[in-house]
Amino acid sequence: MTPLVEVVIACHDDTRPLERAVASVMQDVEVRHLVRVTVVAHGLPKDRLSRKLDGIDGEWRVVEFADGIRSPAGPFNHGLDLSQGEYTAIMGSDDFLAPGAMASWVAHVLQHKPRALVARIRIDGFPRMPNPLTRLGRTRRLDAARDRLFYRTAPLGLIHTGTMRRLELHMTEGVRVGEDLEFGVRLWTSGERVDVVDGPEYVIGTDALERTTLAPMTVFELTESVHRLLDGHWLERMDPAHRASLTIKLIRITVVGHTRARSAAAQWHSDSEVREMAALLGRLLAINPRALRPFSIQDRDLLDVLLATPTVQAVSRAATQASKAGRLRRWFTRNPLYAFDRESSLRRYVLYWIRSRRFRVGA
Repeated sequence: MTPLVEVVIACHDDTRPLERAVASVMQDVEVRHLVRVTVVAHGLPKDRLSRKLDGIDGEWRVVEFADGIRSPAGPFNHGLDLSQGEYTAIMGSDDFLAPGAMASWVAHVLQHKPRALVARIRIDGFPRMPNPLTRLGRTRRLDAARDRLFYRTAPLGLIHTGTMRRLELHMTEGVRVGEDLEFGVRLWTSGERVDVVDGPEYVIGTDALERTTLAPMTVFELTESVHRLLDGHWLERMDPAHRASLTIKLIRITVVGHTRARSAAAQWHSDSEVREMAALLGRLLAINPRALRPFSIQDRDLLDVLLATPTVQAVSRAATQASKAGRLRRWFTRNPLYAFDRESSLRRYVLYWIRSRRFRVGA
């Protein structure tokens, strides 16, 4: 029988807790008959993974794929191409679903028929993550800008398979990190219906011995997926509000996030790496010259140094200073009016606080 949901799990290491991932997908008995798991054995004989899954109830299969590339993009794309479900999901081999998650996903898509369903997520052992910071009370027909979907470009949840193929969505191959960036951005801005489900979470596992994306990377490797995203001609056709929101997110997460994480000079290989980061910032500002308005004083000071003096010494010193900023500099903008912008740190902190209280009381 053709499944309603096909879950694609890529696995390149038979020491990963794959059996936990598959069992978690199948644990909701009432919807088990509607779900199939396709495990893509990445550079491994499928028998080595099949043996780990013996005894798990439900329909699952293991297929082989080899491309010689240390990235999940290839095996995920292979699994997406093989999917026969009305909806498709992707999953890491050391991740798992909380009890009731799949049942809540299935119930939602059967009733509401969205083209994409965003799952709530948490890291194993930690509270639920509030992203995406949707408008309060908003769970259906989300907007990429107003509901801050770009902060969750990983398409964890359910994707309508026909929509995915019509939009020709694939993971970006050949990058070390951010293979799902273009996939998520294009899906959120496609004009198709996107919902979020406030049920049990998709849980990100922490027990893998190594994660490809946690290995040390150069600035070029960290930013390559962003440059490839910006090279796409479809970006020019994006709704202006979506394009503005996307550039702010990329500056906040890729530029500010990685620059502040390298406050020690030794974490940069050379001044050329700092110039690479500054060049990306310049490219994003060329797309959206007003992008820095909602940034906090703390972040603006760092970004000003990155633009004016892109050297290891200057930027690492500025990153150290940024880490010492007080609340006023962390929360407020240079122009106080922009402190209340949808993308400002102050407004985001308030939403984080409201969401964290709601999640703690089981909302």
